[in-house]
Amino acid sequence: MLTFIVNNKEVKTNAPPASSLVDYIRNELHLYGTKIGCREGDCGACTILVGEMAGGELKYQTMNSCLMPLGNADRKHIVTIEGVNGPDLTPVQTALIENNGTQCGFCTPGFVMSLYGFCLNAGKEKNLANAIEAVSGNICRCTGYKSIEKAAAAIVKKLQPPQRGLLVPPQREPSGPMPGVMPMEWLVKNKFLPDYFLAIPEKLKKIAPAGAAAVRESGYIVAGGTDILLQNPEGAMTSGNVNFVYGAREYKRIKFADGKCYVGSTVTVKDLKESRELRAYFPRLDDDLKLMASPPIRNMATVGGNIANGSPIGDLCVMLLALDATLILRRQGENREVKLKDFFIGYKKVNKDPEEFIQWIYFDLPDENTRFSFEKISKRGHLDMATVNSAMGITLAGDVIKKAHFAVGGLGPTIRNMAKTADYLLGKKISNQTFKEANLIAQGEITPRSRAEYKRALVRQQLFIHLMSFAPGAISLEALQ
Repeated sequence: MLTFIVNNKEVKTNAPPASSLVDYIRNELHLYGTKIGCREGDCGACTILVGEMAGGELKYQTMNSCLMPLGNADRKHIVTIEGVNGPDLTPVQTALIENNGTQCGFCTPGFVMSLYGFCLNAGKEKNLANAIEAVSGNICRCTGYKSIEKAAAAIVKKLQPPQRGLLVPPQREPSGPMPGVMPMEWLVKNKFLPDYFLAIPEKLKKIAPAGAAAVRESGYIVAGGTDILLQNPEGAMTSGNVNFVYGAREYKRIKFADGKCYVGSTVTVKDLKESRELRAYFPRLDDDLKLMASPPIRNMATVGGNIANGSPIGDLCVMLLALDATLILRRQGENREVKLKDFFIGYKKVNKDPEEFIQWIYFDLPDENTRFSFEKISKRGHLDMATVNSAMGITLAGDVIKKAHFAVGGLGPTIRNMAKTADYLLGKKISNQTFKEANLIAQGEITPRSRAEYKRALVRQQLFIHLMSFAPGAISLEALQ
């Protein structure tokens, strides 16, 4: 039986754990403010807040309820638009109304919940850029967005008092204590949230004494589930032994040892994006991962799930291939390792038994001589699948390439490990001639199945950008002519 809290009510259900949360919210709980739009995680109309105890603190994230399996709601606090309503409009709702941020209203609950995700994220500075990023997974067909941006700016202004000492504490004075209170207390006091939110931590502790999911080494393994309900919303995982591992603490870690980085399989894209340690090694990581889906999906999507999915355009997979990553898999108490380049064997087919679980993904940490670059072309700049994506990692000895890895997605049934192109680069200096020769080899390695001329041009362009970023000034735009 699943047990969780929806708004201010504890829910127990034997409903199929593999069914969609949005259907349960609407059909069983009759909370119709959460809308069904695209059922693909694109429109954001079904956005909810998901609260979970982590490290003794209650933390909330936005998620797309259309892509969230009901089983992943177990032992969590699910907040719909009805759960933030009060006798009067809240400051978030008021900002949207006063700035004409809503017209037909269908998308409005999703925008409200995304903006609440922004308000509740104590780790994010309360500025307009972060507010706009918070709603980047929401689509409005009416307003043209400028009025919503104005509403977001008004909300940021309302949050300025906590930014000065309540939500984002200032630096401690040498002789004084650290000022500030819990963000939840301030939000309740200032009518952003109903006061029942203050009692949720204790309620969650009662229904989730273990504190986290654990990996059971049997069954159909599901982490975030973002692609499963998308591919088969009516019949996904409707029968059989489903093992939900989202949030499994033993693998929701990023650790560094012996010159390697180990990423746990239940680490989310958001976890990667917010890891200060990883960003120190990969300065562009935050911007690169902004190109991957939207905040509600990044909050759900796991590294292990992205790999096991076997998508030929997986952004994380392209990056990890360029880092020559290795997987550690486990089944019935036994481990085995497989190079990521040997893992993808066909469209959505991977070198893994159904009950085999990806534990860790590891790669060598870059040093001062390592360079890494990721590029993605899609129809939209954000919240879109790649037309072609690629990544390259090289290690230099002086100005000579001594190691190289190059991966390209979007060209066929699997991501391409461009081994011949990488081998050619070994021992070469980055120059116009090196680029031209490498491009000839790369074009021979790819066989695009659609829009071949266009995709070949994108591979050429991205190869150029990678090399140019590694050695600015060593190659010129004339090489592309």
